[in-house]
Amino acid sequence: MKRNAGFTLVEVLVAVVVMAIIGLASAAVIHTMMRASEQSEAALLELEELQFAMLTLEQDVRQIIKRSNITRSYLLIDENRLAFIRTGWLNPQGLFPRSELQPVAYFIRDDALIREHYYYVDVSESTEPIARQLLTGVTGLEVTPLSDAEVRNWSKRNAGLSAGPRFTHQLPPALEVTLTTERWGTMTRVFLIAEGGDDVTSEN
Repeated sequence: MKRNAGFTLVEVLVAVVVMAIIGLASAAVIHTMMRASEQSEAALLELEELQFAMLTLEQDVRQIIKRSNITRSYLLIDENRLAFIRTGWLNPQGLFPRSELQPVAYFIRDDALIREHYYYVDVSESTEPIARQLLTGVTGLEVTPLSDAEVRNWSKRNAGLSAGPRFTHQLPPALEVTLTTERWGTMTRVFLIAEGGDDVTSEN
């Protein structure tokens, strides 16, 4: 009598176990790929945030003008703070209720780099600024005015500048800005000032 061909119970169990192993391995690979993709997207967003913050800072510093602020100076440099007045805030035919000059301040608050600006240069103490968070995970902001000689070799620090608040009454040709961040470590950039070029003088 001819028997029908088929799988034994043992063969079926072996096939189920093999398929289960393949399924678990595939799930682990897919999970790893998804995590890698999420980490890559997060890193890309952080990099874009850093690039935008640096670009904004560069554009602001480049357009600093010789216009005194409430401190009667061109620049205010303090611990984790930089303040100045910039030009180039276009207002064609005065369409917007604001000046073409923009008072700007950078400082650190809650481990983030904050940019503040006002609509007018001459403001009262009760005027509220417009604040924007540019970069998170920032623990330090250090700014050093550079002389003409230091711009040519900007890695050299100006050791003659004293600690504490500095009110500069001349515009240096450039500012050396150092940001200390949790994600990217310590970064130092030099930003040129279009109207700068005088050696810096300072007083406390």
